[in-house]
Amino acid sequence: MKNIIKADPAGFCMGVRRAVNMVEEELTGDKTIYTLGPIIHNQQVLDRLQARGVKMAQSPDDVEGDCTLVIRAHGVEPETEQILREKGINLADGTCPKVKQSHRIIEEYSEKGFFIVILGDKNHGEVKGLAGRANRHIVVSTPEEAEKLTLPRETLLICQTTVKLDEFDCIKEILLAKNPDLAVKNMICPATRKRQTAVKELAAKVQAMVVVGGKGSANTKRLYQTALEQGIAAFHVETAGEITEEMKRYDTIGVTAGASTPDDIIEEVMDALRG
Repeated sequence: MKNIIKADPAGFCMGVRRAVNMVEEELTGDKTIYTLGPIIHNQQVLDRLQARGVKMAQSPDDVEGDCTLVIRAHGVEPETEQILREKGINLADGTCPKVKQSHRIIEEYSEKGFFIVILGDKNHGEVKGLAGRANRHIVVSTPEEAEKLTLPRETLLICQTTVKLDEFDCIKEILLAKNPDLAVKNMICPATRKRQTAVKELAAKVQAMVVVGGKGSANTKRLYQTALEQGIAAFHVETAGEITEEMKRYDTIGVTAGASTPDDIIEEVMDALRG
């Protein structure tokens, strides 16, 4: 009999659920609702919200009229927020509280004159919001980039909330060798760490792992990488429609999901694997 085991935890984290709930609450009013970019990195959730009338703006120029804009879970640059306020747009801040904490830390250290090193994806919305709060900064994503840095004594290392712990530790050791006085703030979200740990533990019990979540979701992609690193077959899908016979051929299959993946999609994938 096929055994499908769901990792614990998997799916929506607190920050994502909070942002989505905020949009849904705003939909009960009579204003047009916008988000600036995707509220979360899950296309199925975005499609559902769009069907209910939520508009996704690509820039502040796209937001007009008597409306409410919900700032997405990843946050935005302070300059962008200022532009929206000057336009008279009503803002609802859906930024994840963990990301807001990173904002405050960068602002605090920048005011003290620190150079900020941000570990993460420079094209990711969260990292853009972090960088926008630093007076002087650089974004690195690989050990090779970190090796090339020359650091002032007053330097802070901080990270995107969805990086892997071993990535952070590697960069930290490289920079500490260059600057023993380096200030270090590990801002990896507990939800991210718990999901990665759960994948490692579950991988020891299954023949294959299916990771469910948006193809553009940073934390989902890192869960998939973590699964691959355990030496078992691993697959990344967004929906049950992507389940193939190759994925179903295993007797024991683990299922996990990124922090932007709703419960119903996880259940649909598990049902498809049983079929």
